[in-house]
Amino acid sequence: MKELIVYLKTTDTCQLNCDHCFTNGKNGKKGWFDVPQTIQFFKNLKRIYPTYQSGHIALHGGEPMLCPTELLFECYNGLKDLWPNIWWSVQTNLTYKVTAAHKEVFEKICNKSWGTSWDHGIRWKTKAQKDLWASNVKMLSGEGHDITVMVSLNKNLVQNMEPIDIINEAAELGIKHINFERLTPSGSALINSDIFPSNQELDAWLMKMWDQTVEHKTWSYIDNMFLDSILTSMVYSTYSGCRSRQCEQKIFTINASGTIGGCPNDATTKHYGTIRDPIEKILYSPNRMCNVQHEAIRNPICNTCPVYDICNGDCHQLAWQDDVCAAPKTLMTHLRKNPNQNLYKQVLGNFVGQE
Repeated sequence: MKELIVYLKTTDTCQLNCDHCFTNGKNGKKGWFDVPQTIQFFKNLKRIYPTYQSGHIALHGGEPMLCPTELLFECYNGLKDLWPNIWWSVQTNLTYKVTAAHKEVFEKICNKSWGTSWDHGIRWKTKAQKDLWASNVKMLSGEGHDITVMVSLNKNLVQNMEPIDIINEAAELGIKHINFERLTPSGSALINSDIFPSNQELDAWLMKMWDQTVEHKTWSYIDNMFLDSILTSMVYSTYSGCRSRQCEQKIFTINASGTIGGCPNDATTKHYGTIRDPIEKILYSPNRMCNVQHEAIRNPICNTCPVYDICNGDCHQLAWQDDVCAAPKTLMTHLRKNPNQNLYKQVLGNFVGQE
């Protein structure tokens, strides 16, 4: 592994109960992660990989900020000197009263750079919840926090919202980066199949997003990370994020229970072992080997796809619908037929495809 990415779940429970979540929401196991055992796990990992030069630890959940902040600082202080170049963040639903203790985590652990989620129709059950989230985002962005918002592309959103309206709403709240995530068939989404748009609907919506991005020059006021991940392939021949098809080789998710998996989307059910196991056992776990192999193998249809060199097979967690994948093929085809390197570089800014 060249770099380390760890989703560190501080708890398996949440105050919300989202229809698409890969955890159990309010029904998740109550309690917090084992800080001393977690620190020891990382020290054991350091013994195997002593020379990591880059990496990322993301506080995750459930809702990670439900955990007492003193435990978060205990963990951070116990790990921050192991690999000094590893950066920390948190992915929080931000639907709670933000306290001074929360701000201290955002500022001192995350260096004011972290993420939240915005999921139309499937996250908040009341207008009051959404308004609370929006007011928190606006307050914290006004205080200099560099916030990335993750937007789930569910059926309600794709059928009823314009891309430009979502982008502009995020920008008006002071958000610096926006990313669009396609749903995967895991967790709660398995019993809420009605929230999935068709892959054809997704394809058309993402093409519309590009057209509206160019029309309104949205890159001048907000960074669209979804488009970045496509354009790096066009400009720099690099793959970023899930499109790199290397996630399972470098990602660990540590559940609050102490079990360990790979991609957080299925880490609650497919385990490699626990934080108490020898690192070698985890690295060579049959489940880990299967995940790595599954990610490396593309659908045979990919071999004849005219935009495969741009797409790289996309995220292996995404579901095919018969012979239709979830990749934005219409957009990729359009970019191929209408090459404009200057425009692509404007949209990308300084991003060249690294994680």
